[in-house]
Amino acid sequence: MRLAFGVVSGRDQEVWDVRGRPASDSPGSAVVVGPANGDPRSSAAELARLVEAGGVVVAGAGIELSQGFRSARLDGAGGDRRDAVLAALKVLGAAGMSRFGERTGILVALFGPATTKRVAAAAGQAAIDGRWPALQLASAASDLLGPEQLERLLALSAAPGQPDPMGRVTPSALAAHLARVLSPFPAPRRLELLLDLWDQVGARQAELHREQRLMATQARQSRLPDLTRRYRSHEDELLLDRVRMELGPHPSLADVARWTPHWAHVLHRALDNALAATVLLRTAVAVAEHGVTDGLAGCRDQLVAAAARLDDQAAGRASRRVPGLCGLPARPGCYVRDLARRADPPEPYVRQRLARAREYGLVVLEAVPELLAAAGDRLGPWASTDLRRWREAVGYTATRPPQYWEQIPVAGQQEPLARRLAAQPDAVPYVVEEAGDLLWYGELADAVARLHGHDAAIVVHVGPEAPDVTVDPPPGEPVPLDPRLDSLPLAVAGAAQLVSLGARAQRRCRTWKELVDGLIGDVDLAQALTGAFQVPEPLTAVDGQEVPGTGLRVELARGPRTLAEWSSYMGNCIASPIYVADATAGKCGLLALRDRDGVIAVNVELRLATRRWHVTEMKARFNTEPEPGVGEQVLRFVAGIAPPALPEQTPAPRIPGERLPARRPRNQAFLDLAEPLAALAAQAMATPSAAGAIRVLESLDGAVGGSGGGGPSGEVLVALRRMRPGRLTEACRTALAPIGQTSTGPTPSGTGSARPTSAGTASPGSAAVRLGELWAATRVRPLAGAIEQLDPGLRDRYDQLGLLLVDAPLPGSLRGLARHRAIAPARTAELVVRRIRAAIGRLARAADPVLAQAIGRGADTDILCALVIATTIWPLETVPVTEPAHTGVPGFPASTLSDENGPWHRALPAAAELGADLTTFWDRVATGGLRVPPTWLGHGGWPALWNRAARNTRRTGLRA
Repeated sequence: MRLAFGVVSGRDQEVWDVRGRPASDSPGSAVVVGPANGDPRSSAAELARLVEAGGVVVAGAGIELSQGFRSARLDGAGGDRRDAVLAALKVLGAAGMSRFGERTGILVALFGPATTKRVAAAAGQAAIDGRWPALQLASAASDLLGPEQLERLLALSAAPGQPDPMGRVTPSALAAHLARVLSPFPAPRRLELLLDLWDQVGARQAELHREQRLMATQARQSRLPDLTRRYRSHEDELLLDRVRMELGPHPSLADVARWTPHWAHVLHRALDNALAATVLLRTAVAVAEHGVTDGLAGCRDQLVAAAARLDDQAAGRASRRVPGLCGLPARPGCYVRDLARRADPPEPYVRQRLARAREYGLVVLEAVPELLAAAGDRLGPWASTDLRRWREAVGYTATRPPQYWEQIPVAGQQEPLARRLAAQPDAVPYVVEEAGDLLWYGELADAVARLHGHDAAIVVHVGPEAPDVTVDPPPGEPVPLDPRLDSLPLAVAGAAQLVSLGARAQRRCRTWKELVDGLIGDVDLAQALTGAFQVPEPLTAVDGQEVPGTGLRVELARGPRTLAEWSSYMGNCIASPIYVADATAGKCGLLALRDRDGVIAVNVELRLATRRWHVTEMKARFNTEPEPGVGEQVLRFVAGIAPPALPEQTPAPRIPGERLPARRPRNQAFLDLAEPLAALAAQAMATPSAAGAIRVLESLDGAVGGSGGGGPSGEVLVALRRMRPGRLTEACRTALAPIGQTSTGPTPSGTGSARPTSAGTASPGSAAVRLGELWAATRVRPLAGAIEQLDPGLRDRYDQLGLLLVDAPLPGSLRGLARHRAIAPARTAELVVRRIRAAIGRLARAADPVLAQAIGRGADTDILCALVIATTIWPLETVPVTEPAHTGVPGFPASTLSDENGPWHRALPAAAELGADLTTFWDRVATGGLRVPPTWLGHGGWPALWNRAARNTRRTGLRA
């Protein structure tokens, strides 16, 4: 059974799911792999525990579950092995690393083959310290940074108590976005930008965390309307008591109409309420930032000063319950007195009395302007009241100093406080300040604003009346597609989204903000976010429906702006041009599945095929897999969506007795491509390199008794193409054997035995072929070159042209081209050289001695690198050329596995044509080094073999 990351279970092994049952074909699911006759129950239980702790991704690390049993994931899993290794490391810790591989292999999986001892030490310390965000970031950035720079990332740490700056993102998903954004920059600049982004995300998260802590001091359920009624009812009750006290118990309406309230008493009470609410709010902020004990201690003087302004009688009356009204005290000073009178109150006692601080502040902020407006020109006596005792105990704030308070006093008879202080530079502010300056009102607004996470309120002075205050200004309209700094993956994904829209950053930018500003300035957002999608009618019917069994509600994208909003939160590239173009053309439907709180849980792409809707992509946030069970429910839901109705076709009227001619479907691909591709293919087959390659291939045909050089080149190619794999392998082996030497000996399993020539010599008409010549002949690809020279517009229109180069049955649209008399020889040559390389791979895998001799005599660096890569992957008897996890290869000229322009990287596609599975190559290098069969090494070992191959390369004029 095929497993994730290119692994296949052995023939003597069986695969079970997490319940110990034979595994189904659910792509990417967690499974147990073990001996076919074993009992998987205990291993399945251990796997279920690991999956519960670290998610299904942890199973891909190959964790040892019990003796002979390991975890795995079925083929179709997203991401790569580093995601699984990091997840396993989180669950099992550094002490459990031995359960899922050798230390070197684990480090290579996380950081690539260039891992150094210093990087390994830094990674180990990060794992011991639990600094998983640093490990995630370093693993994701390992494709872009060098070892020294990775050490800088591995030394990072988040502030204590702060949220995880990385979230649930997998390293592979983050690596794809980082590559898109940072590839244009040199490596040192990449590190500089990443470090700055880390700091910016940390600052943003600290800001958000502080806002959450502040609001956590307040009650979750607002009772602001109830408290407002309680406050106003209490004020009305006090006012009526005053009326009865002065006019008697039953005053007439005329007496009440002529009666004037004593506004000084009312406004003094409002001032006391405002000061008490201010202290209550400041205490709530202090408790949120410093804890209950330190927060109370820091506000002790203010609490005592505010409590002294409310006597026992007034406090008792404000605390008394009133039927039909909420049970909260009518005045904030009651709670201030409670906190001031207890030396060391318990935490629940404190938090209960701070929980309504914000609502008391809002009630008083609303009541004061009404009182000032009602008092009119009778504010003089109260407005001239000084606040000396209060200021001596409490002082002023740094955010609202009296020297800058420009409010016109409400009595309207003085200059603003700031001007009076400027005229008396030596005066103490509280000697000059009066109640009518309303500075205390601005301080109350600031206290409410601080609880909302702002430094101060917005205060607008409008004349001799209460200023307009805004305690929680709404955030500005966000710039579309502006990357959010809520987490590092979200910021990188947003920048990658802009790059996908065609934006390019300035290479000189040194901070993340400069990078993002450059990207936003380089893309036309108005054009990118306008337009509407063509949504098929059946999909519009499911908009707003709930997916059964998930609690998720469907939201259908109607335009690019919706995708931009989704992408900003999900950290994916769903707003990129490819999705927008297909949705605009009606080729796909894009959905968001929101939970009951309105938060997006999953994005889904639907496409119509064979009259059914299919889920072509389904990802959770940061391109991770959805929660277990969600995927199956979504697939069932989509299967029930009706396809679009077929358009009604009205048949054309027929003339009686008319016979309609038979019509054959037109092969438009053949009509458009046959002429230009045939001309290019004929030119490619006529080149000197193609002619030379065919002469070499004639030797293979002659080696097994064919016509050899006696027939046309086309016949030779057809004869080689018709050979079975075993016969073609025999032909290669015989042609590579020196003239005069028999080709008997061990042959690849399943290829038949080599046919000896008469008298131990080469058969008539054949000649010995050097391995380098044969390899050079297989390098000639006439049809691939012809397709490459086609008009780009034609290649884009017919994107299946590459199937002509594949040795597999063709779709009907390409069969006519493949049979064209000018194209067919080029395709035959293409398939023959690919089959010859596969035959050479079979010889190498069988440890054939003729091939070993041929390698020693005539291999160049191209074929030697490809063969060594293949033998490193295959389970053969080999000896090491390099140490495990080392990329430097011994020998002259020097070479390294990590050089993307070097011979080893260039040989990777050729190794795949030999039959090697490249997905396991780097793991094999990490655990056992580069390896070669010992029969290939003569005197001088590997250095001598590599030096001869380099000489052969220079002799043939190829690049080493």
